Amino acid sequence: MLESIQIYFSQAPDFGWNAFWVSQGLMIFALGCDLVSWQCKQRHIILIWLTVSTIFIGTHLILLEEYTAGILIYLATLRFFTSIFSTNPKFMWGFMALVLLLGGLLYEKPIDLIAIVANIIFNYAAFRPSDKTLRLWTMLGTSIWISFNVLIFTPAGIFLESVFLLSNILGFYRYYIRRGKNLT
Repeated sequence: MLESIQIYFSQAPDFGWNAFWVSQGLMIFALGCDLVSWQCKQRHIILIWLTVSTIFIGTHLILLEEYTAGILIYLATLRFFTSIFSTNPKFMWGFMALVLLLGGLLYEKPIDLIAIVANIIFNYAAFRPSDKTLRLWTMLGTSIWISFNVLIFTPAGIFLESVFLLSNILGFYRYYIRRGKNLT
């Protein structure tokens, strides 16, 4: 096990350690925003925190030279901001079209498909009218981002998305399971 971890960390990214460490540091700010977001009940407050978080995450990905994923996350910033004010399906479909258009134009390598799929799922989640369905769809999207972060070698990204997922599950548990509400 220790050898596997050492091999993983020995794969020094080509983009340089300074950009790597700055990118990892940005994830601390994103993590703080994400932790706060899922402990809130109001959908619009959750989305405000996610809007701020995605600015840090997008910059993190750009520093790691994951341009397709980074640009899609910047688009997510605009999507989260828009979804604070509206759950209109027209916006959802518009953002889905933008994800597919930008994803297609920026596509460089197969891993970009993971970022595109995760963004489509998060897009769908953001325009759900209730915080419950927002949380459930986000859990799926987050699971996909975790695999993306493993593949691009970003320990802070893996940690952030894992904590993000756990925080979301905890919030879901607090608001929907512990209180005895049904899951439908």
